Amino acid sequence: MRRSVVLVLTLGSTIAFASDCPNGDNLLKNNTSLSQLCQKGFGQFNPGSLQQAIGNQPTNVAMITAAAEQRGVPVDLALAVSYHESEGFNSCAGSDTGVKGPMQLTQRTGNSLGYNRDINEQNIMGGMKLLKQCDNKCGDTAFACLSACYNGSPRPGEQAGWARGVQNAYGKLHNDPSLLASAMSKCSSSGSNSSCPDTAGGVVASSTSSSSVTTLPSVGAPPALASSDIVVAPTQI
Repeated sequence: MRRSVVLVLTLGSTIAFASDCPNGDNLLKNNTSLSQLCQKGFGQFNPGSLQQAIGNQPTNVAMITAAAEQRGVPVDLALAVSYHESEGFNSCAGSDTGVKGPMQLTQRTGNSLGYNRDINEQNIMGGMKLLKQCDNKCGDTAFACLSACYNGSPRPGEQAGWARGVQNAYGKLHNDPSLLASAMSKCSSSGSNSSCPDTAGGVVASSTSSSSVTTLPSVGAPPALASSDIVVAPTQI
């Protein structure tokens, strides 16, 4: 009898359930390649305010909300992490370290979690799976611990910067009901994804002409690494 209970509990901890965001649940069933969304390549962006980013990226916001609820991650924490990680929920945010997409996974981390990080929806679900592990370990508001777990960067000060950035975004979402309501409103809409540089309201930090691929920035701090990430050879990215 005890073994049966343990088995049920184990299965329950690994199954993702439907959320209260049906639009996001449906969108997460798609398999949209990041290369399709980001034909000009990946770069760094000015994310704008949380309110602006939520308005600019309705599809990603709906999917992040749904994935968070499926995994049992607080929606305000999930949105704060993705807003900070992908510079305003932007699918085209990326770095020469290899991270890209809304929850900024490397190929190695995505594979270790059972997801293809080069697929937009799987990048979100993989990032949420990792965030759930970190939330279980640290709690919702232990941002230094969350940073060590999710970010895990060896660069001096980067973990502290991640913790400050996520805490700031979380505080705004947690304390301003209208922001969270705005995000939740995307759960009943079918707006198109606006994750490409031309429509995201952001500014590419370093790019070539509009007809060529966006070059990755060579200056400034790159997006955060996950705790299991290492810098790998270009052939592995």
